[in-house]
Amino acid sequence: MKRITHTQTLFAALLLAGLGMTVPAHAASAPALLQDNTEAAAASVAGNWTLSFTAPNGEAKQATLAIEQDGAKLSGSFKGQRGSAALSGSLQGNQVSLSINAHGHQIELNGTLDGDKMSGSSGNGKPWSATRQ
Repeated sequence: MKRITHTQTLFAALLLAGLGMTVPAHAASAPALLQDNTEAAAASVAGNWTLSFTAPNGEAKQATLAIEQDGAKLSGSFKGQRGSAALSGSLQGNQVSLSINAHGHQIELNGTLDGDKMSGSSGNGKPWSATRQ
């Protein structure tokens, strides 16, 4: 078994303290501290999605979303029956917000990410859902 030095333990404690985590005074090894106190990886919406939504006239529609993610910032494209449009948005925890300007109409989609599925309501109160392709 590899011996953990005092310097390695101190480094791990400082790293965890910098992340806002507490370090027990009796901690024996840096690897144990790092393994037990790390946070879950951030959620990802990057990729291609099949979007199902209800148009303002009540008609069911489908489109494709190609989403790129840089931290909490989202960008990409919306491709529907009438063409393509740019999208922008954000992801905070599992809460997703998308804004699409398609053919002069601003479409706002707000919802929740759950693995390979998203769902919520649009700015006009109509439901939407998306599944990762």
